[in-house]
Amino acid sequence: MKIVLQQAGISFAGFAVGQLLRLILNLVIARLLGAEELGIYALALSVMQIAEVAAVLGLDVLLLRAVNSRPGDGKAPVEVIASALKMSLLVSAAVSAVLVLFAGTLSGVFEAGPLLDMTLTCYALSLPFHVLVAVGGHALQAMRELGPKIVASQILIPGGMIVLTGAVFLAGGREEALLVPMPVAAFVAAVWMGWRLAVRTGIHPLTVLGAPLETGALRSSLPLMLVALAGMVSHWLDILMLGWLQGPSTAGLYQPAVRSAGIIRSFLLAFAAIAAPLFASLHAQRRTEELRHLLQAVTRWIAMTSVPFCVLLMVLPECVLAMFGDEFISAAPVLVLLAAAVLLQAVTGLYDQVLQMGGRGGVSALNAVLALGVHASLNMVLVPRYSLTGAAAAVAVVYLFLAVLRGGQVLVFWRMHLFSRSLFKPLAAGALSGLAAFALRPFAGMLPAGLFLAAGFVVILAVYLSIIRLMKLEREDVEVILELFPQAKKFVRVT
Repeated sequence: MKIVLQQAGISFAGFAVGQLLRLILNLVIARLLGAEELGIYALALSVMQIAEVAAVLGLDVLLLRAVNSRPGDGKAPVEVIASALKMSLLVSAAVSAVLVLFAGTLSGVFEAGPLLDMTLTCYALSLPFHVLVAVGGHALQAMRELGPKIVASQILIPGGMIVLTGAVFLAGGREEALLVPMPVAAFVAAVWMGWRLAVRTGIHPLTVLGAPLETGALRSSLPLMLVALAGMVSHWLDILMLGWLQGPSTAGLYQPAVRSAGIIRSFLLAFAAIAAPLFASLHAQRRTEELRHLLQAVTRWIAMTSVPFCVLLMVLPECVLAMFGDEFISAAPVLVLLAAAVLLQAVTGLYDQVLQMGGRGGVSALNAVLALGVHASLNMVLVPRYSLTGAAAAVAVVYLFLAVLRGGQVLVFWRMHLFSRSLFKPLAAGALSGLAAFALRPFAGMLPAGLFLAAGFVVILAVYLSIIRLMKLEREDVEVILELFPQAKKFVRVT
């Protein structure tokens, strides 16, 4: 538990900053280029990220389990990491070539013209850099060093893309502002990750070249890859279906809503990044009771930190989307639905981490495939009829399906669940703070959207924290708050 708290601050800050930078990147593209170009960016990014998951082969998640299953064995982890890097980089080069070859065909499927063709090609060329960041970052995370992964994936790539998009656009390159930033930013992040790997593990390019191809590891990693691949396809399926059935402009209108709701998911990612290797270690040592306690505690922390942001998105969705431009405000009901769905995913998402780290990768893979099938079927029915709202409703149903399915499996396998009495405190506080913020809605036209949004969040946070304080906190919750916000020491109360 202490390890979680020691790195929770950097994990929380890193993933929160990463989500904020990606939100800003979408805002910059929307403001400078428009909804159709934002849709093209989203479609190209979805294809690239799905290809990345396939190229990684599940070796990133396997490293979390493999390294922590052999504590104290310094040589073996280095060999495992080098082999994983070699296999994933070789596959990424092949996948990149296939994407370049079929970029024109994919562009024709979405009827998006040559700009999507060129964007897909540029993003495909960056694929090996993203794979190096993913596998190398997970390797260092397994060794309890999360910083390099956060810097590379959450700061250098999105931050670099923001700077490059603006700079290239101001230099007069409208199309180039969509094409150039991704490969350049990914290359910089890959160089950073390679350097950190060399410093921490001694692994360098020659080490990777000389590493054996441990194909036996694929027996364990491929089910994990299937889980991640199905999850990634499902994650982007709404964008892909909207782009296919209704064109890039409709996908572009949907992107700000889904990206804004993604802020809530960052809290799950932040805490899960630290908890996952601990789940693996506790399972390997058969310390089931401690595993249950950790699951409930971290779930409670995810809820406690994510609820205020969910309330903001659900109560003031028009103000959020107005930041991207007036044409996006029509997607406000979509944002409300997505925010509720992603909160459910965030609160129940650790069930999947427990399954994977507990050696149930096959079960997790089957869950992901079933969910993908349900998601695709719902999209085929709902998107043609209800457009953006149909896509968001499909997401909500799938997240509910996964929460029930995974929760039941963890209960059967280990006799544990993530619910505790204290979990309902942040949910109750969120509902009351939402009522307070809802009272502000009639005054929305009196201030610019950004300023009113900031004022609304201050009200939500003040009411939320006051109610949480009145309810009192568990001692572990206080430790989390003080780790993330040391200045809050004089305001907290402990049960």
